[in-house]
Amino acid sequence: MKRYVRIFSMLLCALLLGWYCSPRVYRILHLPGVVDLTTELTAPSLSAASDARLVRNSGDERIAEKTEQTKRIELFGILPLRDVAVSTNQRTVAVSGKTVGVILKTEGVQIVGFETIETETGDICPAVSAGLREGDMITAINGQPIADSDAFSGLCTDAGESCTLTYLRDGRTYSASLTFVSDRNGEKRIGAWVRDSTSGIGTLSFYDRTSGMYAALGHGVTDVDSQKLIAPATGFITDASILRIRKGDGDRAGELIGQFSTDPAEAVGTIEQNTQFGVSGVLTAFSDPSARILEIAQSGAAHKGDAYILSAADGGVSAYSVRVIRVDVQSSPETQGMMIEITDPSLLEKTGGIVQGMSGSPLIQDGRLVGVVTHVFLSQPTRGYCIYAEWMANELLP
Repeated sequence: MKRYVRIFSMLLCALLLGWYCSPRVYRILHLPGVVDLTTELTAPSLSAASDARLVRNSGDERIAEKTEQTKRIELFGILPLRDVAVSTNQRTVAVSGKTVGVILKTEGVQIVGFETIETETGDICPAVSAGLREGDMITAINGQPIADSDAFSGLCTDAGESCTLTYLRDGRTYSASLTFVSDRNGEKRIGAWVRDSTSGIGTLSFYDRTSGMYAALGHGVTDVDSQKLIAPATGFITDASILRIRKGDGDRAGELIGQFSTDPAEAVGTIEQNTQFGVSGVLTAFSDPSARILEIAQSGAAHKGDAYILSAADGGVSAYSVRVIRVDVQSSPETQGMMIEITDPSLLEKTGGIVQGMSGSPLIQDGRLVGVVTHVFLSQPTRGYCIYAEWMANELLP
């Protein structure tokens, strides 16, 4: 008899362990800390789970003052799985989709690559020998600040045989002693390629109507060579117009080819942050009368199925149908939360799918802003990744 009880107990434990590790319970345990009352807790993934149900509301007055409540999710109505805060007051933003020019200027010059210098005594790279790395931001030579790459070249020329470089790495300031070498042509070299600015076309995703703060791109601006995030000293966005579209060819992504001004006098907004979640700043002269006022959905509200994106691929902002084909469970800010597939015939005809310049295109589902387009698959340009709009708003807006 004891043997059968032991076997039954082991089977029951295995059954409970398997259930606990199931995708359904994983999704419940990884819900965001705050969820939307109207959709999150009535989503099919929960309502279809007959063994997990909502049983209780808390009456915490401190939470009530913040227009939130707590919900407890319990197993079989007995064993608590977790508590989540339920928000009844969703944030609204103006959703754009308008194409803008993005211009970033670094503090000093950024190292984007190295080269060895052929000298009479052998090949050498002074910058590497001094301990410099790709992505380092050189801000001064012998204590003299560097305004741009031209100023950097001039200061190197005037420095003599050696100099002291001041540079930034991972937010910290360092210094290094560097000895110049002369190549076979007699030119003084340090063996590093540097850049002081970058620019391109992207999409403004949404903005806060009260503060004027905006969020764009859905990913950070990186140097094309070093793939390091650019730390902007100054930056701004300007209006842009699309001239033509180049479709992807399997080896490289397609592209919206347009024109925009790099003159600060024509800026429509500042750039104050460049993060892995996108760029943000304050709008100063931006106009988008077609912007839609929508709620930002909680990350857990997204689901597989029909949706649409807003893009200016055709010049003016238009809505194009897509299908959400994958939704990742994320309880804290991450990138690439969803995968979509372009289904709109007109957009497929124009672009072949997702192209460069569409980064930042808002993704709307069930009448709410759920995400922003960030990436495209080179081998399958009809598909790409999106970041949850909730994470962008939390990281980039006040």
